Amino acid sequence: MKQFIVLAAILPILLVFIAQSTLEGVRSVRLSAAEDAIRAFCIEASYFDGGSPAHAEALRNRLAQIFHCGSGDVYIDLRETSEYHIDWRVSFPVGDIMAGARLMGLSRAENRGRVEISGTIVVAPPPPEPLPPPGTPEEPGTGEPGEPGEPENPDEPAEPGEPGEPAVDEG
Repeated sequence: MKQFIVLAAILPILLVFIAQSTLEGVRSVRLSAAEDAIRAFCIEASYFDGGSPAHAEALRNRLAQIFHCGSGDVYIDLRETSEYHIDWRVSFPVGDIMAGARLMGLSRAENRGRVEISGTIVVAPPPPEPLPPPGTPEEPGTGEPGEPGEPENPDEPAEPGEPGEPAVDEG
């Protein structure tokens, strides 16, 4: 009977640790999803909006959806520090900070808070325009074989003769 009483006293405390690790896992997944959303927004804004993440309302709504809060509760600060660097800082409300707060004597108001995450995103410059296909008039010397500057057989050396022979200047 003593073992049952001890188990009944210890089991709720042990369950708090399991619930806390689950709560931390959910929070970690949400933070990772938020960072991915911020990176995608900054890269998209840099490429398509002329390099400046000006309107962050879509990002605010996405983060509010991730953290299950109102969009007015999410604070976003995006600053372009250089041409390809964007500093970001996001603050949002957190639901339950501690699992089993009532068991530990914390009220619902004491078990709430805000989390702030920040970082820097390096946005690579947009890829260069593709080159025109060979043989177009924009590229000199890539026309038909037999034109000056291009040997007819690519395996034969162009000028002045066999490899290893010194070039003779006829001037």
